[in-house]
Amino acid sequence: MLIATFSLPHDAIALEHAFRELPEMKVEAERIAAHSRAWVMPCMWAANAEFDRTDEVLEADPSVDDVVEGYEFADEKYYQLDWAEHVDERIDAYIDQRGSVLDAEADKDGWQIRIRFIDREQFDAFRHALDEQGTDFELRDLTEPGAPRQTFGELTPDQRDAIVLARKRGYFEVPRRTTIREIAAEMDISHQALSERLRRGLTSLVDATLTTPGDAVEE
Repeated sequence: MLIATFSLPHDAIALEHAFRELPEMKVEAERIAAHSRAWVMPCMWAANAEFDRTDEVLEADPSVDDVVEGYEFADEKYYQLDWAEHVDERIDAYIDQRGSVLDAEADKDGWQIRIRFIDREQFDAFRHALDEQGTDFELRDLTEPGAPRQTFGELTPDQRDAIVLARKRGYFEVPRRTTIREIAAEMDISHQALSERLRRGLTSLVDATLTTPGDAVEE
């Protein structure tokens, strides 16, 4: 058995319109079932948004067929949703690979979902299905009982954005196609702040993927 955490864009699951209109919103899906489409992610908690506006945006989102009900609390609101047919089809595609969705949450950067697979073959089939659909995804974490944990992307969102943009702009190429000041200007931060994000982010990646607890930093 393997448990994998994937980062997926909004259009790979749902709520692309909602997050475009409410980038500050955060949602956490609840009561996720593995083998019944009717009960996959029907309920979610929404936070960091003005709830009257959230109601309007969810009702206008093409991925939501109907907002069945909602209950507002102090700083969160609980929604039960009927997803549009194309969302059901996406969920079906994931279930067809025999992946059991364990939990899911989303913010302006996309969805993060945790899925359980029976074996490596099913895990590979799921990734292949994403590739065939042209879905841009990132494997963030992979756990196999009885084997060491593999973690991917132990970064803050700001650190990840800085590293990805630097890569896209050719900062790591030889010779470099851009400068740290140009990237910082594009991100609207100081070059010192960008340098710190890159340093801390790359350190986290090295610690997560290349070192072991016994590897000490030389003084």
